Amino acid sequence: MTRVVGYTRAVASDQDVAADVAALTDAGAEQVFTDDADADPRQRPGLAECLEALHPDDVLVVLSASHLSHALTHFVTTVSYLGERGVGFRSLSEPALCTGGRVDPVEVLRALEALRHRLLSVRTRAGMASAAAAGKRPGRPTVMTPDRVAMALELRNLGRPVTHIARVLGVSANSVQRALASLPRGTDSPG
Repeated sequence: MTRVVGYTRAVASDQDVAADVAALTDAGAEQVFTDDADADPRQRPGLAECLEALHPDDVLVVLSASHLSHALTHFVTTVSYLGERGVGFRSLSEPALCTGGRVDPVEVLRALEALRHRLLSVRTRAGMASAAAAGKRPGRPTVMTPDRVAMALELRNLGRPVTHIARVLGVSANSVQRALASLPRGTDSPG
């Protein structure tokens, strides 16, 4: 007898998996295994327990392949492992990645490429959230040091144009404009 088992994981630290569990249950999952976002993507206890609970002729159902895997290679390895054990795979949002039916190879490749992009986006957002939690800002550091901002402010108060200020400081006019725009108008000092 075919049994449907679900799996999901929180892909962001502030995500609640309750809605995912409900959607998987509505899709026919008798049991749903979960992992939170804090779990190491390579060692998720919920996924390990889920894979162990699956028997031949069972079907693993997920909302999206990105909820199953942290990397494209992990996804392909996991689905191959399921196939070797006689377990089916079904993704509710990517029908081309499901096993057990006729699929167009082009659609499979498109779905895999979309999955790769989604996983990259998830990792990027997680990295940015981690950096923000550590007090770091993403992007290039500004060339406008506090000393340069003070000098730019002094030159602006003397009526010098932005292009002149930029030339004197050795930075772009856009950098000077951004730095001066971030200061309240009429400010005599940057701090």
